[in-house]
Amino acid sequence: MSAVLMLASYSWIGWGPFTTWTVLAVLLVVYYLMWSQSRNVRLVNTLPGPDFLPFLGNFLDLNVDLDEFLKLVHFDWVKKYGPIYRAWGGFRPVAILSSPELMEPILVSQKLITKATEYSYLSPWLGNCMFLTTGARWKNRRRLLTPAFHFQILNSFVDVFNEKSVDCARQLNRAIDIHRDAEFDVFPIMTQCALDIICETSMGRQTRSEEEKAIYVKNLHRIGQIVMERGIRPWLTFDWIYQFSALGRENQRCVTALHAFTNQVIKDRREALKREAETTSQDNNNVQEDKCDAPKERLAFLDLLIKASETNADFNDDDIREEVDTVMFAGHDTTASAMTWFLYCIAKHPEHQQMVMEEVDQVFGGDAERPCSTQDAAQLKYLECCIKETLRLYPSVPAVMRSLTEDIDIGGYTLPAGVSVALMIYGMHHSPLVYPDPDAFKPERFLPENSVGRHPYAFIPFSAGPRNCIGQKYGILEIKIVLANLMRQFRFAVADASQPMLTPSSEVVLKPKHGVPLIVSKRTTTALMA
Repeated sequence: MSAVLMLASYSWIGWGPFTTWTVLAVLLVVYYLMWSQSRNVRLVNTLPGPDFLPFLGNFLDLNVDLDEFLKLVHFDWVKKYGPIYRAWGGFRPVAILSSPELMEPILVSQKLITKATEYSYLSPWLGNCMFLTTGARWKNRRRLLTPAFHFQILNSFVDVFNEKSVDCARQLNRAIDIHRDAEFDVFPIMTQCALDIICETSMGRQTRSEEEKAIYVKNLHRIGQIVMERGIRPWLTFDWIYQFSALGRENQRCVTALHAFTNQVIKDRREALKREAETTSQDNNNVQEDKCDAPKERLAFLDLLIKASETNADFNDDDIREEVDTVMFAGHDTTASAMTWFLYCIAKHPEHQQMVMEEVDQVFGGDAERPCSTQDAAQLKYLECCIKETLRLYPSVPAVMRSLTEDIDIGGYTLPAGVSVALMIYGMHHSPLVYPDPDAFKPERFLPENSVGRHPYAFIPFSAGPRNCIGQKYGILEIKIVLANLMRQFRFAVADASQPMLTPSSEVVLKPKHGVPLIVSKRTTTALMA
């Protein structure tokens, strides 16, 4: 009997692993065949699209540099397969739309508001913030946060926009003195400006040290890159694999550092607000006569959230951290990118830069130092056209994605529930079917008389519909004020205007791959208002 057991054990050692792997392989093949014949897969594969491999999908096509990725999915495959096609991320299908007519049913829907699975990769950091959640929680959170972007609150941030514009101008002047008439990269300077603005308006004046903020932003940027890297690797779809991967471990280190920073900021800000309230209460009788001369109260976004938590038991410090981190993530890179691309576009097109300069000189009467008010910003119509044309060519967010919660018919195809849909904003903005001569910088496209008849979803740099960007008015006002202040003091140029336009890199936010080198000079004369 013992001899039989020994032979059996030897048999298992010799043949068991081989048998196990054979059985697993057979099971995988059977599963794949059954999966490939399922209703959802058959419906998705009625869409045109590139050939894909079992289990890997289109990974081999998509595993390229981020600028090549942008070109492939927004242009090459659109030219080959049309404005609606499909791609596979392992077992995950994505329907890709690149025309306003095809995007409209998704954008206007009150039901199809669920973020795609790919956004869940941000959940370890952002939790159940308004940006990621859906349903009743999203509606309640949006309702809670909307007052924070009321025009009266935005007006209180105008001073910050102006103050940081002055700091930005100082940095440009220092760079001019160092580089003289040579090119230098303006992207870091505009990024620092946007960072300073978002830190003060979202977290308050006394945030943390410059070194701590620099580490925070470094981790913030890396999180965005990790999400993109994870998104094209099918095997990292599974959390249990991702958590043990090098990328997953790096992500956790970034998340821990980001949470520690924001948690400390919230704690410090709570204590500061408490001290201010106590001081105000004690000195209330002594300051009544000085009220008229007192500076305007400036509430940071964080202050508003803390006040909301005091009257809403369901809104705790974790909720506050999620929303502050979301604002930092969404509001910092996007405005830095938009302002940098604007300077690049007008540097490439000096005739439009001259028209912007003439407009700001007229509005400000030749005064290069007067702060820009909301009334001034409203008068800068041509500057706004140039900003819009910049956001058409270089939308800060190149695409948005939804997960379908029900079947929907689009473009003659049935897209089944459970499929992710990518709305390719960058590609649509560059489509010759939407914009004639789409690669040219033509701000006049956005003059009122030239916008008549344009599809309402032909220009969506902030998305559209019920899930549009809650901070778009904040972003546009910030961009207009900072740029209006810079255009009164500087002139921007490129070394070789004959070179083709720079190709951006497709991260979560559209960024220049190798910076934006410009020649910056001080304006020696300023035209006076006629």
